[in-house]
Amino acid sequence: MRHLIYILTSLPLLLFASCGPQAEAEQLVEQFMEQNMREDLKPSSVHFTDIDSTHAITDSIIISLRQTARQAKRYQPKIQYAPDEPFRKLIITRVRYDLGDEECSDTYYLDMELTRVVAFKEN
Repeated sequence: MRHLIYILTSLPLLLFASCGPQAEAEQLVEQFMEQNMREDLKPSSVHFTDIDSTHAITDSIIISLRQTARQAKRYQPKIQYAPDEPFRKLIITRVRYDLGDEECSDTYYLDMELTRVVAFKEN
C-alpha cells in the first residue's frame, strides 16, 4: 500500500517535470510554423536542437530578420510576431524538418518567457 502511495504522488511530479522549457519552446515553434507556413506545405520529421539563450541579437538584427522573413519561400509574407519591444536576452533553437524530399532548417528566436516568437530565419 505504501508503494502505491509513493507511485501515485510521484507520477504528477514526473509529468510536470517533463513539460519544461524545452517542451514549451518546441510547442511554441510548432504552433508558429502551423500558423505561418504556406498552406500547401506540411513539415514532417520535425527535430529540435536544445534551447539556449543569446545576448547577441540586437533590435536592429531583429528588424532585419523580420524583413528577410517576408521573402521566405516556405512562409507567408504577413507574419505576426511579438510586439516590438527591446529584448535583452532571447531563447534560440533550431528546427530541422522535411518538406517532401527536401530537408529544411530554420532558427527561431523566442522571448525569455517562451510565450512569443520574436523572429526567425530560414537556414
